[in-house]
Amino acid sequence: MAYILDKKIDLDQARQEATTLADSLAAQAGRAAGWAAPRVNRAREEFVKAAKEAQLRAQPVVEEARTRVVEEYVPAAQRAAEGARVRVIEEYVPAAQRAALAAQEAANTEGTLTERAQRIAVAAKEAALTPEVPVKKKHPVLKTFCWLAVAGCAAGAAYVVWRRSQPVEDPWAEEYWADSTDEPTPAAEEKPSEAPEPPAAE
Repeated sequence: MAYILDKKIDLDQARQEATTLADSLAAQAGRAAGWAAPRVNRAREEFVKAAKEAQLRAQPVVEEARTRVVEEYVPAAQRAAEGARVRVIEEYVPAAQRAALAAQEAANTEGTLTERAQRIAVAAKEAALTPEVPVKKKHPVLKTFCWLAVAGCAAGAAYVVWRRSQPVEDPWAEEYWADSTDEPTPAAEEKPSEAPEPPAAE
């Protein structure tokens, strides 16, 4: 029983020491909290201040990057996408259509399956790699204008030739004088009188 009592004493003593230790730790934790609270608040305020300064310093860089993206990269990407779309529509789709037609024509030829497959592959490859010959554009308005100009010039030339071939009546031609009589006029028959004498000088 002595052993049990010793254990009881030891348990009571351990409880007291644990309680003392807990009180001591609580007191030290309270002092640590009192010491750390202003420092944590100051650190928090400094962190907020540093974050605001970093935001103010980063704002022009972010604005510049956003402006560059909006004004340079987005239009460049749009131009590249449009170029790719045009290239697909104008080059790749017609090439694929030509290759499909060439392959279909090669498939309709005589021969074994292997021979036709080889001809199909060769014909499709050649059709896809051969560039399409651009068709010359016709200009119907320009052609019409040119034909109208030629017709106008021809009509003008025909008018000039016709006008030159018409007889011209000259009112001063000899026929006009032929209608007159050969008789002299009475004023022409009169003889001119001698010139009057000048008055005498006084």
